[in-house]
Amino acid sequence: MKKYILPVLPTVFLFVYSAYSQKLVYEKLPLVLNANSLEDGLGQFVTADLPNVSPKNNMALKPEATPLTKKMWAIALNDVELNLITNDYGTYFAAGRRYTDRVYTRDISYAGILGLNALYPKEMMTSLRVTRNVISKMGYKVSTEEVIKEIDAPWEAITDDRKQIMTLFKSNSITRRTDDVVWVWAVDDLFKSHPEVADWNWFYANGKSNFDTLYAPWFDTIDGLYKGQNTFQDLESEGYPEGYSQADCVLIKSTSTNCLYYKGMLSLANAAQKCNLPEEAEVWTKKAELLKKAILKELRLPDGTFTYYKDRKGKVMPNQNNLGTAFAILFGIVKGEAARKAIDNYPSNHYGTPLIHPFLGDGKGDHNAAAWPFCDTFFLQAKEIADDKDYTAYNAALLARTMGTKFSEKRDKGWGGFGSFHEKVTLPSGLISGSGSQLWTSAAFINVCLRAKLVDLK
Repeated sequence: MKKYILPVLPTVFLFVYSAYSQKLVYEKLPLVLNANSLEDGLGQFVTADLPNVSPKNNMALKPEATPLTKKMWAIALNDVELNLITNDYGTYFAAGRRYTDRVYTRDISYAGILGLNALYPKEMMTSLRVTRNVISKMGYKVSTEEVIKEIDAPWEAITDDRKQIMTLFKSNSITRRTDDVVWVWAVDDLFKSHPEVADWNWFYANGKSNFDTLYAPWFDTIDGLYKGQNTFQDLESEGYPEGYSQADCVLIKSTSTNCLYYKGMLSLANAAQKCNLPEEAEVWTKKAELLKKAILKELRLPDGTFTYYKDRKGKVMPNQNNLGTAFAILFGIVKGEAARKAIDNYPSNHYGTPLIHPFLGDGKGDHNAAAWPFCDTFFLQAKEIADDKDYTAYNAALLARTMGTKFSEKRDKGWGGFGSFHEKVTLPSGLISGSGSQLWTSAAFINVCLRAKLVDLK
């Protein structure tokens, strides 16, 4: 099949002088973010076009923020608060306006890490508790079709209808969220930024239990890696080669998800120390070091980049993934020159960073030929570390695009319409699509403002 490759932009495209990045002003045609307008080659809007909202969180940006940045900040906080759900499960964040009250661990966790841990610590704590309560009830309860016979786990098929799992639990089964370990990173980050909400005993007990019962069956002692989907890449989507079965998707060893396991082990080592369990902390640290060695040996390509994944038969894909690349750097698996080799040839343009490089198959699909703004944000954070440059203004411009132009693919009420942070960007067209008021996109804009030092958390 033909491979679609997004051209790599010269470094000058991404670099923005710090004097501008502090104000979040960016100009590299066709993408232009000014003090009061955004233009992207497909359309444009001005500050006055955006809706006026009044979020409950009244934290304001510093005076040097532009009028447009300040308005988008208010919309980001409002989008976040629109997703706050209270029901029999408790109080927690939903993923976006069209996802109602479903419990998505990865959406909550990534949104927390990006910015909600800093601004909404109490709500994040209750949200993360809800995810563990739901997951403890579910265990390995799945639909008949979701049993993965290659994984030696206590499978319990309770229905023949996969949709019934969501109906019963408001969440997907373990088969469709094999990146569940992301919550460990989220809690560790929350407790570090807000010690007043920390419950280290709860954290360590749940983390250890999850590793022992939920995650252990996915560990392969032969190569030292964990099996499981690439984080947030839906099973049997365009994010996997054509013809991949459900089992094919979860029996891979992906860079992104293995990096999450590595970070989770380090986080539990820290939690064990907080619980005065130094010997257990040492065990987690040693496990993390072994996993790091396995990642570098099995998932790093000869040119220093990281593979998207190794398939169930042991074949290492030549394609890369933006989150896998980002996490390897953000977690310190590679540093210095090795980090630059891993990321510097990964392409970006005025629409964002593709999930997969080069695209798979015919170069189509929301989990293949697309840029997701929350992924852009993790990627650019990692690129800042590797390159020692400031990409916040470019990051802000990409996020501003998702407020929606007249060229958006969906503009009806159910998808959020104009004036909120949207879910994803189709490539190569650059059209905005997906849910409006998307939690992790809104959190990504909060992240940019935090990185640009426009927020005084004190």
